[in-house]
Amino acid sequence: MRAFVALDIPDETVIGSLVSLQGDLASTGADLKLVERQNLHFTLKFLGEISDSQAAEVDRRLRLLRLDGGPVAVEGVGAFPNEGRPNVVWVGVSESDVAKVRTIGESVIRAVEGIGERETRPFQAHLTLARVRSGRNREQLASIIRRDSGRRFGVFKASTFRLKSSQLRPGGPVYTDVGVYNLS
Repeated sequence: MRAFVALDIPDETVIGSLVSLQGDLASTGADLKLVERQNLHFTLKFLGEISDSQAAEVDRRLRLLRLDGGPVAVEGVGAFPNEGRPNVVWVGVSESDVAKVRTIGESVIRAVEGIGERETRPFQAHLTLARVRSGRNREQLASIIRRDSGRRFGVFKASTFRLKSSQLRPGGPVYTDVGVYNLS
């Protein structure tokens, strides 16, 4: 199965603000593949293709974690690798919540070490809004990213994280919860 570990956003007001931003991004005429509303999440660890037995081991390891959650402010817009040549448009978390989300992400990464894809970059809390397919209207897109670089989208309560499977379909991926883990 294709799998990853995610921090979902259970607050519909925050999700609505992110979907509104996706509308602004789309209005630039840039060549984008927007992430579906129901699939918006912070990725803690992408595992890639793993077997059922590996998924069971990931589930076992994640159940052992004792991590703190709490309120997380969704804030700021950016792009990978940068706003001038964006491949991915993302939102982050407020400066005051970076350490909290990083602790959760890095703990998950350590817990599942040796299973799935190796981590090659340091953890950065981000939620992918869109993937950029070509350079069409790149400057208009960069203008929106700059405009909203400090924008606050709301606060959600991080109370769980999830192991998810991802089935790729023509209409977009379908995510299914494999395991749910509580945060204190």
